[in-house]
Parts: sequence; structure tokens; C-alpha cells
Amino acid sequence: MATTGRCPDCEVPLEEADLFTGNGEFRVRTEENGDDLLAAVGASTALDVVPRRCPDCGLVRLYAEE
Repeated sequence: MATTGRCPDCEVPLEEADLFTGNGEFRVRTEENGDDLLAAVGASTALDVVPRRCPDCGLVRLYAEE
């Protein structure tokens, strides 16, 4: 599910944006919260990074999503 929101400066809806890297997609590593097997062994999970851009001022925000 894509995160949507409004620009904190312009208050217009943020639009989808692409984030380019030389080696693939950006990911965010986070601690697993819960009582499952991964949390029990101290493993972490990787979340996708979803960029959003303000069409008026150009502000780019990154959201971590499952």
C-alpha cells in the first residue's frame, strides 16, 4: 500500500516519485517487533522505501513500507 500525504510546506498532495540508485532499490532495516520466530532470534526485517514528491516546491519525503 502506497503512502500518501500532503506537503508540510505547501499543503498540496504529494505525488509518486522514482528513486534511482546504482545498485538497485533502497531498503530500510528495522527491528522485528512481535513474538514470532524472527523476533526471538533477534533478526530484523527489510522495508521498501517509497518516495513522494511535492509538485509545487519539490520537497521529497521517503516512507518505509512493508
